[in-house]
Amino acid sequence: MYALFLILNDVNKLEQVHNVFYEAGVGATTLDSVGMGKVLLEHDIDVPIFSSIRKLVEGNKPYNKTIVSVIREEEKLRKVVDKINELLSQINKQGVGFMFVVPVLECYGSKKDGSKIEVRNKLF
Repeated sequence: MYALFLILNDVNKLEQVHNVFYEAGVGATTLDSVGMGKVLLEHDIDVPIFSSIRKLVEGNKPYNKTIVSVIREEEKLRKVVDKINELLSQINKQGVGFMFVVPVLECYGSKKDGSKIEVRNKLF
């Protein structure tokens, strides 16, 4: 079982990203998020790299989204990661966003019947 995290700066791609999860048959939760660039700009700290994103940040609106998905099967995880990398073809460029995956050692509360969830051949 794996947890995929995607910090998406290009919020115009959000619906397409949601469709990737839908088509793979896995759920995801999307959160409004604010990176340190926004905080530095709000405090008028002059950092040259952030001057170019000043135009993206207006008012108190967060300028990125964090998408979290817990995916049981590695095969589905690979499909989702590959599709997101394809969709965000420039994800390795600075400012587009970033994605990472971590193993889930324990998981509670995701089964409707209340039963325990098996993770790596262990019951938690």
